[in-house]
Amino acid sequence: MKVNIPFIALLIYIAFTIVSCSDDEPVKAENIQDELLKAVNILRSTGCQCGQDTMPPVAALTWNDTLESVALDHARDMYTHNYFSHLSQDGTPPIARAQQAGYAGIYVGENIARGYFNVADVMEGWKESENHCKNLMDTIYLEVGGASIAGYWVLDFGKRD
Repeated sequence: MKVNIPFIALLIYIAFTIVSCSDDEPVKAENIQDELLKAVNILRSTGCQCGQDTMPPVAALTWNDTLESVALDHARDMYTHNYFSHLSQDGTPPIARAQQAGYAGIYVGENIARGYFNVADVMEGWKESENHCKNLMDTIYLEVGGASIAGYWVLDFGKRD
């Protein structure tokens, strides 16, 4: 069988072009809400080690759509503007972003990560980071919302009045 190398190269080029073309809009990770909430609540129900501190089991969190929206906006902003910080580029902290979005919470915390492409891996990364781990286990928080855009993850925790 004779293989036509230029034809194969053309097919590879076309396939690569189709996969790599975009309108520069980051892609939101779909259907992670249930998986993310389940992973957080499994960790909270079993307890864990955060740095040198043993964290006992704590109550489960409930999902909050406003916190999810705030997380999605921050993940998109970090991706679009190529930065990585809990503060927006204008210096806005997580609680102010949440309040601006209509969240009536008095406490807001946040975990961020980048370079992870599934819930299991980002959760492992957060468990290995003492401060992020303690956010996951903090009894002050009752709600959570999270999102991922192109490998940027944001998980916002909250407690309403």
